[in-house]
Amino acid sequence: MAKKKKDPFAEEIEYEIVSKSEMKRDMIKLQEIGERIVALPRKKAMELPLSEVMKAAVREADRVGKNEAMRRHMQYIGKLIRSEDIEAIQDALDLLDPSTEAYGRVTGQQEQWRTRLITDPAALNDFIEMFPQVDRQNLRTLIRNASKEMSSEPPKPGNNYKNLFKAIKEQYNQKDD
Repeated sequence: MAKKKKDPFAEEIEYEIVSKSEMKRDMIKLQEIGERIVALPRKKAMELPLSEVMKAAVREADRVGKNEAMRRHMQYIGKLIRSEDIEAIQDALDLLDPSTEAYGRVTGQQEQWRTRLITDPAALNDFIEMFPQVDRQNLRTLIRNASKEMSSEPPKPGNNYKNLFKAIKEQYNQKDD
């Protein structure tokens, strides 16, 4: 009896077996991401890295009624989100959620910039180099006024201190766009 020769060109295909329960958990997770997107204010939701079809479905959620219709619409959004870049969407959502590590990291960087700008005069050039579109005159005014507030005894952060942080945060948001 002749032995069968093994075809050297035949590839061994590995299949990953995924249980139905695991697939269902994944779909529910995607639907929950869709629910988080729908819960956002429309302006913020439209800034997320979504396709036009997905953005239309999110806008449509405002028109859809409650209860069963909304449940079905959220399932539809969960289906659409499968074709989106989930990691990019999740990263953008994390930057909007104060309870996440990414949000805390970015906020910490912004606070460090504020402290550096107030204490170190050379930091302004570094900030302008990093964010060239910044309104330099307004930024200088905010830094000068915030440093006056912080130089009093005891240091008393006021409106200018907060406005400087808002200006820095705005530059970070423009950089992401």
